[in-house]
Amino acid sequence: MTRLTDPADLADLVELLRSRGMLREVVGATDGVAVGEVQFDSRDVGAGDVFVAVPGAERDGHAYCAAAVERGAAALIVERPLPDITISQLVVSSSRSALALAAAWRYGFPSRDLGVIGITGTDGKTTTSYLVRGMLLECGYPAGLITTIEAICGGVSKGYSGHTTPEAPVVQADLRAMVEAGDRYAIVESTSHGLALERVAEVAYDIAVLTNITHEHLDLHGTYDAYVAAKRSLFEGLAVSDSNPDKGLGKLAVVNARDKEGASFAAAARSAGARVLTYSVGDDVTADIVATDVIDTPTGVAFFVRTARWEADVELHLAGSFNAHNALAAIGVGEALGLDPAAMRRGLAGVAHVTGRMQPVDAGQPFDVYVDFAHTPGALAATIAALAPVAA
Repeated sequence: MTRLTDPADLADLVELLRSRGMLREVVGATDGVAVGEVQFDSRDVGAGDVFVAVPGAERDGHAYCAAAVERGAAALIVERPLPDITISQLVVSSSRSALALAAAWRYGFPSRDLGVIGITGTDGKTTTSYLVRGMLLECGYPAGLITTIEAICGGVSKGYSGHTTPEAPVVQADLRAMVEAGDRYAIVESTSHGLALERVAEVAYDIAVLTNITHEHLDLHGTYDAYVAAKRSLFEGLAVSDSNPDKGLGKLAVVNARDKEGASFAAAARSAGARVLTYSVGDDVTADIVATDVIDTPTGVAFFVRTARWEADVELHLAGSFNAHNALAAIGVGEALGLDPAAMRRGLAGVAHVTGRMQPVDAGQPFDVYVDFAHTPGALAATIAALAPVAA
């Protein structure tokens, strides 16, 4: 990340933390203290930075406060006051919550100036994110992207962050870069890690999208119910998401009507005051957006779509009939935003591949090779089923 050049007043952060009910105690003076970046890794601390000590599963950030001070930190955010530390200490109830708030504050709450689309689910998040971006670009709306593959700000890829969802300072820095680059929208792949660990806690979401829910990441969440709750928090959070009314967007949700958790996610969104659109492949489920006649083609997949506004054939240049579900989720976003239907279809067709997602490899071999990220039972079954006709 490019370092911020204009220092901020630590006293302002103190008051913000206090207003949110996070601040428990202040140790040391804060008046007149200028701060630079907000850091969660002591190795990244520079002169004047705020270091946030986050307890983790394997390491406790409090053990690295002395190192942060040696590197020039101007203040610490901690969950317990540390003796023998002479710089300002802001003692908070939760370092993770404070990290998200401090990062958003330091970057000027950039998500309030973007139309933010959060996409969650077990499978299909990344592909759906790229399909949504393809639609928005074709409709004339510049859009940034934060996914497990890369971050794109102002049309320029920043590469892989090293995390399924980056930590809050990285997320907020990317959102600020999008604003400054002229992006109108931000598509944020919102993983269960990112939601449960509050990496996206201060992102002002406008649209929440559910792809599907199956078992995954129980190593972090412990139980299936906790995993689902982490995903559902994206929809519940629409009630408190602090958006700028100048965006001209209401709160919206797009939900897979076929998923067994879909009804609870839709109910959470409605309780948050959001308008809900549902989607489904097949006529046997009532939904706002429906796809029928799904067929594999030599270049991808084709199907017929019906919405309240339009009906037409849709073609994707992505292999695998399961991508019809991802396309419907993207179309749901387009319907929520009232995008031009013809441009939406062109945008979907323009996504030629998504790295590591049913990605064909052509090295001149006399057989077909695909690289796919599928690692859950449902995703593996769908991938095998999609490739079976090719293998035959």
